[in-house]
Amino acid sequence: MRRYVIALLLSLFTLSTSFAQETTENIKGAACLVSDDQGRVLVTHDILNNRISIPGGYVDSDNPADAAIRETLEETGIPVIAVGELARMGNAILFDCQATSSIPVANTQYNKAAVAAWEAEHFGREVRAVYMMKPNQEMLDNARFPEQVKLFPTLLESATSSPIESLDDFSALASPFTVWNAGLNRGFQQAVLALPAPTATVLIKLLDNSSALGSGVLFFLLIPLAMATGGIKRAAEVLFVTIVATVIVTFGKLYFGVPRPFYVFPDLQLSGASGFAFPSGHTATAFAVWGLVYSWIKQSGRRATLAIWLVPATLVALSRVYLGVHYVTDVIAGAVVGVLVILLAQSLSQRMLSSRLWLTMGALCVPFALTQIQPLFLYCTAFSFAFAAVSYLSKYPPEQSSVPMRAKGFVVSFTGVALLAAALYVVSQVSRSSIEILVSNTLGMVILAIWLGWGTLKWGSKTRSTKAGFSKTKSSKTR
Repeated sequence: MRRYVIALLLSLFTLSTSFAQETTENIKGAACLVSDDQGRVLVTHDILNNRISIPGGYVDSDNPADAAIRETLEETGIPVIAVGELARMGNAILFDCQATSSIPVANTQYNKAAVAAWEAEHFGREVRAVYMMKPNQEMLDNARFPEQVKLFPTLLESATSSPIESLDDFSALASPFTVWNAGLNRGFQQAVLALPAPTATVLIKLLDNSSALGSGVLFFLLIPLAMATGGIKRAAEVLFVTIVATVIVTFGKLYFGVPRPFYVFPDLQLSGASGFAFPSGHTATAFAVWGLVYSWIKQSGRRATLAIWLVPATLVALSRVYLGVHYVTDVIAGAVVGVLVILLAQSLSQRMLSSRLWLTMGALCVPFALTQIQPLFLYCTAFSFAFAAVSYLSKYPPEQSSVPMRAKGFVVSFTGVALLAAALYVVSQVSRSSIEILVSNTLGMVILAIWLGWGTLKWGSKTRSTKAGFSKTKSSKTR
């Protein structure tokens, strides 16, 4: 993440860049084409731009060949040697690389051979998944650099093939505990399928769709609802829970590095997923989101049962196990995280708009952003500091901070969040540069903090006292 932060700062202060004529000395990028005798190519699925590409990256102080070898090892965990150059494209060199030992692969139902890459340094940080894949329309449609993919069929004619170890699964690479844990997934799947046809069909549909009840998108859908029903203070509670849960879950995944069940046993996969398994982010989100909804209903004085919280959250946990994307231990840990985050938020409910609280949040995120190669930590840091600044400048009056903003507040906050999300999505689809996407997303978090902490109050509130926004600071100093 230090590389990301440095690149971010350089990008923010650099207004223009000039490039010299192509020479060996000004080569900026290097990549490895690793292939096998079946015409498949080693590719990575990137986290930032959600695109497929061959392993490679920037040339730092080392020579291009060493840079390509280093990036391949960091992204895929596969040691390679550079046999020679295959092509030069712009200011990048594409090397013919060969693995120094057999690459363990297992076929999946998605026409890709999964590579056991979960011990790679950048797996779960920069890389979602690693595959051996034939150059086809799917690769071209999802390619980060389509012009490279178009050249692959020709380049493969002269490329050096790497040895492959084809496996039915990766159980030989897993610990006995992991094998036992996966047995619970398989047992649950078989138990569901063994039910009478009508019941099994309904239950499968329910489990297939229940994961949506724990999607991280729910946090952002809750923000307009919070604004409408409990004002800026309730929205800040949602934001607090989002940041804390994201940091805990993301760090837990990177620290423990537990491969998902279908990484080890591809036959368990009934849904797509990427990264590491422990703890379950969907389960943590479900217990946090539905816990918030439960607490809001109680605060309104209406009758609220624990079923409002536990039923959807439990459905999410069961669906993740059934779909083969999480172990039972993952969802238990996710549930614990979700509950603890809710309890922490409730204990700090009176300080949700404190600039000191958000400044502390940002400060706690900084070490993760600097030491972990995962952009989510940088986003959480940027948002926390920005919201701390907005909270300090706005000086929300206690009597106004919890006033429901009704339909107008809902529409204004939702519109801003939706437009910002759409803009960031467009950037991620158009840009090929990870740095550009990183900068855009980070600035997006700053804009989101300003919009929710000030813009929504200015244009979504019916009362003039809340509309004052930043001006309240100035007027209070005058008095």
